[in-house]
Amino acid sequence: MSDDEETQTTNVADDVEDYESDDELSADSIQFSKISRASIEQYYDNFWKYLNERRDRGNLLEEKMTKAKMGEDDKNKRRKALDKKEAEFLRMRRRRLNVNAFEVIKVIGRGAFGEVQLVKMRGTDDVYAMKKLKKTKMIEKDQVEHVRSERNALADSEQASDNPWITRLYFSFQDPQYLYLIMEFIPGGDMMTHLIHYDTFSEEDTRFFVAETIMAIHSIHQLNYIHRDIKPDNLLLDKNGHVKLSDFGLCTGLQTTKVANLHEQLENAPTQLSSHDKDTLKMNRSQRFDTWRGKRRALAYSTVGTPDYIAPEVLLKDGYTELCDWWSVGVIMFEMLVGYPPFCSDTPPETYRKIIHFRDTLRFPDDAQLSSQAKDLIMRLCSDQTTRIGLKGIDELKQHPFFAGLNWEKLRDVKPPIVPDLADKYDTKYFDNFEEEDEEDDDETTNGRNYWPAFTFKSPALRRLTVGTIGRGGTLRPNLFSGIPQQQQ
Repeated sequence: MSDDEETQTTNVADDVEDYESDDELSADSIQFSKISRASIEQYYDNFWKYLNERRDRGNLLEEKMTKAKMGEDDKNKRRKALDKKEAEFLRMRRRRLNVNAFEVIKVIGRGAFGEVQLVKMRGTDDVYAMKKLKKTKMIEKDQVEHVRSERNALADSEQASDNPWITRLYFSFQDPQYLYLIMEFIPGGDMMTHLIHYDTFSEEDTRFFVAETIMAIHSIHQLNYIHRDIKPDNLLLDKNGHVKLSDFGLCTGLQTTKVANLHEQLENAPTQLSSHDKDTLKMNRSQRFDTWRGKRRALAYSTVGTPDYIAPEVLLKDGYTELCDWWSVGVIMFEMLVGYPPFCSDTPPETYRKIIHFRDTLRFPDDAQLSSQAKDLIMRLCSDQTTRIGLKGIDELKQHPFFAGLNWEKLRDVKPPIVPDLADKYDTKYFDNFEEEDEEDDDETTNGRNYWPAFTFKSPALRRLTVGTIGRGGTLRPNLFSGIPQQQQ
């Protein structure tokens, strides 16, 4: 290489190095590059997943046909049928969904950023819950990461679509004004609704619901997620009365703003228990219950939220693990048995102080007749994270005496304590009633797609819908092999 060529090469390298410096790039350019990278990565990730799954389906069909000792003509018919199903799925995958594909039946939820509607897909009898989120409100309230984390928690893992404990996400898409999450409709309402109706549960009923909640939380821990927002409003009951976990907006991996908003609200709050805090601890059970009942439903729709169910290490930003979810289970168990969460107060700062001083404030009312096993489990769940039950794994929870005699493997085969009384699949009696609201148009430039790159999603479960049937309990089961004779013995 000549000296001139070497000098030219060096200069080009210097130019590239200068160009790659973040100082030389605008914030918009950096954001655009991140968006492009996320979109490309998701596209190829989904592409390779599909190729691998298609290969696995082909191999499974060949294996089944070989075991059945089918003739070559029959094999070819099955292969062509599978190819046809794969082509149907590809067409479905390429189809662009929009809100016009769904007919709104009723509004079943409304919050600060949008609403949840019961919808039916046009041309089918399929019913879904459609979460419709206003982009401008999400951006104004800095909730972009919140909805992105919920979408990712449900869509990132292939296992999530087969998880009976998680509310299934079928589609996600967007238009200039809204984000849409098309989810499984869980008709039995949330646990908060049933606690409002029954006030408290028996220990036997609490044992069942807490056990199912533990299994639901464990299932997301296995997907390497920490929920951080376990509370009664996020525990739904399906048509048979079994627990389903919802609202993954605070799953870790992203610093979401709901916890940040709580931190901001509590930042300058005194940390020592005040005389008023101590006085509220002297209130009897009836007084505390009445106070909590009056504000319970309003808290569900708060943008800031309440720390009632949040572990102290999360509030103190001390560093936390999945054990913070087990703390929340202890708080919910206390509420199921007593009628209110143990640290409830008139204001979030008061609740915050009681949580961080839990050793002094976690008290059982004298007239709450709890077994020693129930009290012990609550105390071990609502304890320091260095000694909290579950530290040694889920078996430590399962083996606690409170669950003695419980068959953990057959939980979903047992008739739950509460079985929703549903007239049909459109029944919404377990949801509040909401009036229709007129929509306001926004300037598209204020809420464009760039805040939510690669948001579109179609569930892996839909693959099975194109090649299979819905089996008992809503499980999607492939029917590629129906009619294949069993191997002769």
